Amino acid sequence: MRYGEVVRAYHLGRYIDPNQPGTMHEQHPIHRVEVSARWNLHLGSNQTIPLLNPPPDAAAATPLTNDALIAEMNRQRETTARVMNEAAKLAQSYRELQTLLGEMKQVARNQSFLQVRLSTNEQRIAEFQRELQKLSASALTTNEPPTLVPGSSTKP
Repeated sequence: MRYGEVVRAYHLGRYIDPNQPGTMHEQHPIHRVEVSARWNLHLGSNQTIPLLNPPPDAAAATPLTNDALIAEMNRQRETTARVMNEAAKLAQSYRELQTLLGEMKQVARNQSFLQVRLSTNEQRIAEFQRELQKLSASALTTNEPPTLVPGSSTKP
């Protein structure tokens, strides 16, 4: 009187739920009703029409495996291992780069500090040279001893 429903099992690997990105599903089968149960509307038939290709029992179905599938899974595992290894190397390089960047910043600060000190010392040397030139010019023009500034003392 009625045709039975057709239920098929689909085996899925790990995946992230597209509606909830914070949820990851492990490998598991998904059961889907392919054809709902329905009435047999054929006249004069008291029997159900036998299905030519009945669906496998979803409860007893095992995941399909063959050599090509196993080879592909192994290839993907190797690729994942290589990607993870490269990611670890990249992370190490990034840490080293950050360390070098910090050291370069410190070197730049030190160089800036030294440039300021060098500029200050060059100005002081230039002032000393001008004063020395004034003193030597005044000593050449007169034979008198240099005048003493009050509050300073000279020792022979």
